[in-house]
Amino acid sequence: MNSARRVVLMAAAVVVTLASTGCGPAAVAPSPTVAPATVVSPSPVVSSSPEPSPSPQADRMTIAGSSEAGSLQQITVKLPKGWENNDMAAARGSAGPPEGMGFRVSLVDNTFKDPCAHVERTPKIGSTVDALTTALGEIPNATATKPVQKTIAGHPATYIELAFPASLPCEKFYLWQDSPNGDWWLNGPNQLVQVWILEAGGQRVTLSALSYPTTPEAAKAELQEILDSIVFEGAS
Repeated sequence: MNSARRVVLMAAAVVVTLASTGCGPAAVAPSPTVAPATVVSPSPVVSSSPEPSPSPQADRMTIAGSSEAGSLQQITVKLPKGWENNDMAAARGSAGPPEGMGFRVSLVDNTFKDPCAHVERTPKIGSTVDALTTALGEIPNATATKPVQKTIAGHPATYIELAFPASLPCEKFYLWQDSPNGDWWLNGPNQLVQVWILEAGGQRVTLSALSYPTTPEAAKAELQEILDSIVFEGAS
């Protein structure tokens, strides 16, 4: 009797314990709580206006010989990438053969009767555009085209081309001087010299470009960009 009662009491205690903890068969397990998905709003995109691409910077070049002639003159040009400004001249990498290209701006005080011996023409050339055009066409070893009229930087200009042979009589072949001892010469044989002669600021100014038969067309197009960008500044 005592043992049976003891068993019954123990069973009753277990039932009570399970009921109180909610773990018995009659207990309903709570549904798991699922946290709602967190929706993160994207950070607002701040659309900043793109910075404008910088315009090509204008390079200032000095007209060689203008200061010695009594009135310093300068021009501004926009040199394409790859061109180096050397103040009175600019070059696309190198102005030397076989593919180089150069650009120069100067006065012409005189040409040379003997370009190899550095012997000046006598008497000196006259002060007009026509006089210089004639003198350039008479440079020894040069084949000159007939002068034509063009416009450059808003100024009427006389244009002439000088072609030199693949074989020159000397290594240093002088073209002209912008002032006494201010000499300009060819960069090499087989060179083409394009010349524009105009009046600006009371002076006769010469713009010239030097190239070769194998100079790339891209370089020639860049030269045209340079010519189109030229602006003459006031003389001082």
